[in-house]
Amino acid sequence: MEENPPVRLLTASVINQLCHQLDIRPTKQLGQNFVTEPSAIRKIVREAGVEAGDQVLEVGPGLGSLTLGLLEAGARVTACEIDPRLASFLPATIRSHASGAAAQMFLIQKDALKLVPADLTGLSSVDEEAKDAGIERGRKAPDVSSVSSRDFSPKILVSNLPYNVAVPVLLHLFAAFPSIKRALVMVQKEVALRLCALPGNKVYGVPSVKIAWYGQARMGSEISRRVFYPQPNVDSALVEITRETNPLDIGVLEGELGNLSSRAGSAGEKEVERQEVFNLVDQAFASRRKMLRAGLKSWAQPLAAESLLQACGIDPTARPENLEVKQFVALARLRRALLAGFENFSESAATSGEQTDSEAVSAACFDPGCGGKTGKKIGIASANAKINLFLACGESVAGYHRLSTVFQAVSLKETVEITLQPNGIDLEVSYSAPPGAVGYHPGRDQEALADLDPQDNLATRAFMLVAEHCGYQGGVRIQLNKQVPVAAGMAGGSADGAAALLAANQVLEAGLSREELAELAASLGADVPFGLYGGTCFADRRGDRITPLPPAKRLHLVVAVSPETLPTPQVFKQFDQVGAEQAITPTLPEISPLLEALYAGDFGSLAKLVRNDLQASALLLIPQLKATMELARELGGIPFISGSGPSVICLVDGAAKAEKLAAELAQLEQVAYTLPLVFSPSRQNLSGKQWLA
Repeated sequence: MEENPPVRLLTASVINQLCHQLDIRPTKQLGQNFVTEPSAIRKIVREAGVEAGDQVLEVGPGLGSLTLGLLEAGARVTACEIDPRLASFLPATIRSHASGAAAQMFLIQKDALKLVPADLTGLSSVDEEAKDAGIERGRKAPDVSSVSSRDFSPKILVSNLPYNVAVPVLLHLFAAFPSIKRALVMVQKEVALRLCALPGNKVYGVPSVKIAWYGQARMGSEISRRVFYPQPNVDSALVEITRETNPLDIGVLEGELGNLSSRAGSAGEKEVERQEVFNLVDQAFASRRKMLRAGLKSWAQPLAAESLLQACGIDPTARPENLEVKQFVALARLRRALLAGFENFSESAATSGEQTDSEAVSAACFDPGCGGKTGKKIGIASANAKINLFLACGESVAGYHRLSTVFQAVSLKETVEITLQPNGIDLEVSYSAPPGAVGYHPGRDQEALADLDPQDNLATRAFMLVAEHCGYQGGVRIQLNKQVPVAAGMAGGSADGAAALLAANQVLEAGLSREELAELAASLGADVPFGLYGGTCFADRRGDRITPLPPAKRLHLVVAVSPETLPTPQVFKQFDQVGAEQAITPTLPEISPLLEALYAGDFGSLAKLVRNDLQASALLLIPQLKATMELARELGGIPFISGSGPSVICLVDGAAKAEKLAAELAQLEQVAYTLPLVFSPSRQNLSGKQWLA
């Protein structure tokens, strides 16, 4: 069997001869500089790691120097050439210098900045075209629409890129061809340094960040100007780019209940986010010498740039060259999510049906036995129950686990009434249920609180903190009305503490700001600060650092309350036994897909994105909760455990479905009672304080 003749690479003399013969004068406008040294060509192919059978895309093949080197390595090559003269003569060069590899060569005459995957379908090789059409030297390259038989999905990009369009071509091809997994391109050395620059480097800029969006760039060999015809005034260098996990997926974590990457799953959604990030990068570097808080002021509107930067863990006084690509992604992602949430403000205010003022109501009544002029003072305040729509737990540090969570207030509330009296501390607790509760009986909650010392009640402890702050040494009567199930993972006790702080602040005229009250709240427990805010909030550290967010859609849910209680320390102990040290707690921008689903009321996405790292531990401790969740899922709900459990929360699409599901679940032996509820908005307007400029 006759072997194919070897590929003959172009030499300097051959290139000069071809240029003279074809009357080709390389132009700066098209960035034409032809490599004349076969050794340089083989170095490029070797560093590209091209192997036999690899599908390679080449841009700007020119006279075919690099094309022949790729064919020599056994690659299948599609070359895109903008110059019609060169495109016309290249097939003849390939047939004369690599006749045995002409069947592996495909040619398109087109501007690479306009090249798309559809252009690489139905291609015919140089060899096929010659056989089919009796092609002769000088004929124009075939039009893409006229050829018939081959589809091409390039895995590697190898090119001597025209200096004047190197960066735009690279960015376009990586965006247009997801199949390209790596690239080795020769560019001007200065451009190579910019492409490979890291944050903090003086040449780090727009090209550095945009290439980093696609993958990691590193410098390869330098190429002397002496190997080119005509000889340029600068040296060149090779740049290797390896496509990596898209920054859309940076920080994405998989939990038992979902995967945050699902929001960015489609190609269309990825492209939208890429455009948003690239627009941000352009605007940031347009004011390169400005601090980010100033340079991004117009981009952030109507939000406040400084608040966005701080929420992403970025120093507002930093400059754009200090940011990694994932930080630009975080900024763009968070802005998009928050803007979607602000659309719910008017809706939540109009439909909440709840008191929008979360401050305690203080009332003065005259009582001669209580000090003459001032009379007896009463402070009344409420705080809502919560569910955790997202709860990621990390390792324990100094006795507390690192948390990353999304709190959502629901339409259950604890109400605390505080009345000053000459001496003594009296605590009275009553129980009630909201309208619509199925099978409710206070016995379950009364029993759960039976052994709690009144002095240990969070409402009592909260009052004492405020009293100590303002020097009050008299007595108090605390009346506590409970709607939230006790020890159910819905922060009923924490809501008691929050409401008592608000009521005590009023009745004692302590004058504490909400931020100061939040500091006191954190000393009572991790969930207590949230009770001061309500609505939708992100929390981190140990769950005590609160970032108020725009309100979620007013969604419906059903709470299936277990007759059993589940102490939180016991759940965390079980969690620690399965390897908490390996858990990662996402930042606020990294859970933006969940926020967008909440703001849109997208139940399909929520079913994938809701997460609770403590759920598996709760199910191990009370296995019968699984049956509750299975039935809820069969009936169309999205079930999950709230907090440390054991309440099963079921998101449902509409009030009628909530009522039906509540009735069905209440029939189960492992359910004490059910509560059809809705999401509750924040009880104060946080928009101007936190995010809006």
